[in-house]
Amino acid sequence: MDPKSTRDWKLAAIGVAVAAFGVYFGLVGFEVVPSPSRVNGPIWLALVVALIFAPTGLSLIVRALSGTDDNSSDLPEDAPVWMKCVYWLDSVIVAAGLATIGSWVAFGPGTRHFSMSGPIFGPLGEGIGRTVFGIGAIITWLIVLAFARAGAKKIFGKKDGA
Repeated sequence: MDPKSTRDWKLAAIGVAVAAFGVYFGLVGFEVVPSPSRVNGPIWLALVVALIFAPTGLSLIVRALSGTDDNSSDLPEDAPVWMKCVYWLDSVIVAAGLATIGSWVAFGPGTRHFSMSGPIFGPLGEGIGRTVFGIGAIITWLIVLAFARAGAKKIFGKKDGA
């Protein structure tokens, strides 16, 4: 099947819109444009958000241009190596961005406000919230490592005799 005939231009347009959000949050992070609302953390977090949205949009564009169908979780085998590299690096960058945000919530300076229902609240609630985010951040960093390793192995292959 000719990949040009299966390109999904609607998905590409969504990818452009998502990437544009990434550019916007990058500009917020560099303090070129104002933030959309009150900032509840350091401004560098906007750059992390940019590194989540922009690569996600790029992955959607790559997926649309490669002709990948909705039932596939990966690009076609005959996709160019540059597309596979972009798709792989995007997943690593996005996962690292999510892990960074969770790490900041868990381990960053300052007070965190968590809303929980039940008998535990107050300072103890902050400790529980940070602990939960910390566990999630550690798991997410392990996922980042797994994505990086699996993608590198898939793209660059295992060398014979290694």
